[in-house]
Amino acid sequence: MRYRTDRKKEKRRQAAGVSLMLGILMAVSPVPAQPAAAYVTAPQSPEDRGKSVAELNGYSEEAWAGLMDNTLTYEEIPDLVRNFNPAIASAWNSYDDSIRYMETSIEELHARQRDMGQMKDISKSSGAIADYGNYTMQEMILSGSTKNLRSSVDRMKRPATAQNRPLRAAERQVTAGVQQLMIACASLASQRAIVAESAGMYEKLLSDANARYSVGMATAADVQSAQTAYLQARSQLSSIDASAYLLKKNLILLCGWSENADPEIAPLPAPDPARIDAMDPDADLTKAIAHSQDIINFRNEQHSLSTYSKNVRHESEETMNQNLLVNLRDQYRTVLSARESWEAAKSGLQAAEMTKNAADMQYQLGMLSTAQYLGALTQYQSARTTMLTAESTFFQAMETYDWMLNGVSSVE
Repeated sequence: MRYRTDRKKEKRRQAAGVSLMLGILMAVSPVPAQPAAAYVTAPQSPEDRGKSVAELNGYSEEAWAGLMDNTLTYEEIPDLVRNFNPAIASAWNSYDDSIRYMETSIEELHARQRDMGQMKDISKSSGAIADYGNYTMQEMILSGSTKNLRSSVDRMKRPATAQNRPLRAAERQVTAGVQQLMIACASLASQRAIVAESAGMYEKLLSDANARYSVGMATAADVQSAQTAYLQARSQLSSIDASAYLLKKNLILLCGWSENADPEIAPLPAPDPARIDAMDPDADLTKAIAHSQDIINFRNEQHSLSTYSKNVRHESEETMNQNLLVNLRDQYRTVLSARESWEAAKSGLQAAEMTKNAADMQYQLGMLSTAQYLGALTQYQSARTTMLTAESTFFQAMETYDWMLNGVSSVE
């Protein structure tokens, strides 16, 4: 729990409900009598006297103020997890409870994913193209989140021997899990902005269609088409809001806010293609091995000192190293493919914008029916969604590569 001395800070975040791991973590034990926080609030030695809380924790005043404000940025996540996740601060006391809660949370996300799949199928059968795209994207986001959460749970359940090593590894797992959830939250927020804009356009189009109908320039079918598009957009907004609420709730708990808090979620950083220049799977293997908890655990296992046993273990470790290299190379190819898709989506959006601009003018001149204009608008919004998805996928692909270098990877 974050304990602060002034009213603003008390309001900021109280993490009694947050526990050690990934996207949906909440401790089930009572709030401790003393705060379980990783950050220092008072001098620990004579030379620390006179230092501010920021200085005591090794931060500049500006950086510390950023951590303590009511905005969650992607770049802050490692520090938020380290300083304000109570389970990290209290080590492994609530670790097992966290795993059980995570599994319950995975079931919640999976249930929501199934709901989106059913709605997607219904939309496809009824020919509701806009709804079908919306539900497909939500299902994909929820599926990715659930998959990452399940992978993290599986890794957390593996036994470890060195006390400090698994704690650092757990912190990395939590950080990667929180980042994954924020990517999902930000993607939904961007999608909501597109759908909200669509709803506004369709509402205006409905009003225009009614006005045209009143003077004989539009048909009843035109009015009906505009009304259907508007109602579909409003329905999409409600669906997105439900999914976003679930993701955001779990995201803020892991970062130290209370469940009823409502911090602002900042947009994700734009993907930087220049990061690819620093990626080299073969050269990066050494770092990935050094952070791989699987390999560290294997090395620390008790074993026979016989020559035969040493040879077998050497071969086993070499296999693990090679598997890790294969996974790194695969992820690197995923990054390159995601970049190509992102670049193609940008070009597609540019073309769609030109088409929409032409349709705007044609509709104003009466050269397009309401139904034809709706088709042009739908294609434009579809291109925006494709661009959003490609951008998020590219960003996450690069992040996943970095996570692998920091131990969030498999040697299987």
